Amino acid sequence: MKLTKQGRVGKILSIILFIFWLSLIFFFSNQNGELSSQSSSLVVNIVNSFLQLFNPSIDISIYPTATFIIRKLAHMFLYFILYLITYYMMFQFNIEKRKSLALLFCFLYAITDEVHQLFINERSGQITDVLIDTSGSLIALLLIFTLNHLKKNKKDNL
Repeated sequence: MKLTKQGRVGKILSIILFIFWLSLIFFFSNQNGELSSQSSSLVVNIVNSFLQLFNPSIDISIYPTATFIIRKLAHMFLYFILYLITYYMMFQFNIEKRKSLALLFCFLYAITDEVHQLFINERSGQITDVLIDTSGSLIALLLIFTLNHLKKNKKDNL
């Protein structure tokens, strides 16, 4: 079976996105504790500025719990996107059981990510972060499952 130009582009794009996102996660994990905190503070400040558009008296940056929650949501977001990219790449290569394989890959990458952090100054590997990362991937899987189910039901009703 000959591969079309569009098929080749899809495969190449999926590989590039996959490698880029893995590298981005590695980059964040490779930051020492101080740089990681600065990155988190930047995200907190952006969220804080956004919230202040609606209510100028809000200042979530003074609440450590808010910072903690935003950090953990960032973990979930990174792995949510990693799952989507991994699933897309597996779709491009017509890999069977891609939903579960993409979830397994994200789980294993989260483990290696936390082990990697054990070797970075002022960082630590956390089992809870593996679970948070994996939950971001699981949410992406549920989104894809739901969208596929809705699409199938819409087809069946036509």
